[in-house]
Amino acid sequence: MRYIYSRVSCSDQHIEQQSKYLADRYNHDVIVEDVFTGKTTNRPKFQELLNKLESGDTLIVYHVSRLGRKTSEVLETVEALQARGVAVLVDQLQGSDITTGVGKMLFTMLAGLAEMEREQMLERQRIGIERAKAEGKYKGRKCVDRSIIESARVLLAAGKTKKSVAKQLNIGEATLYRYLKKS
Repeated sequence: MRYIYSRVSCSDQHIEQQSKYLADRYNHDVIVEDVFTGKTTNRPKFQELLNKLESGDTLIVYHVSRLGRKTSEVLETVEALQARGVAVLVDQLQGSDITTGVGKMLFTMLAGLAEMEREQMLERQRIGIERAKAEGKYKGRKCVDRSIIESARVLLAAGKTKKSVAKQLNIGEATLYRYLKKS
């Protein structure tokens, strides 16, 4: 089977255009869409997909950074998939075979660039927050009302998916996972 994996970091980004782009370019059987940070490969939908993949399957992603933003985790994930006989196709590499020496080098460099991009973004964010604090403008991240989290627990206990609960309560999926993990 051929799986397309599309990922964005937050719900205000447009995952549909990433999925459509890949679906238009590649034959596929299943599209898995995920709204979750790429700072780790430990994402519920991604892990579920990884567990589903079997020898002969192909995982198709738009960009190396869609797999993750930490070079070592991305490389480890791809090596484990390849060891299981799963092919990984990265559109960004324009069809380069990442099992060849050149393909592996390009893939490794792009994984490193994805990690560097994240680190630079966090550095710019930190500088902006420090400036805002110095100007008395920084208020910090707003907490989610506990009643929303309790409502989420009730809906989840009733059998709703985390994605549908997050959408219904107008919070991000990652936010829901974070608050559920805390308590």
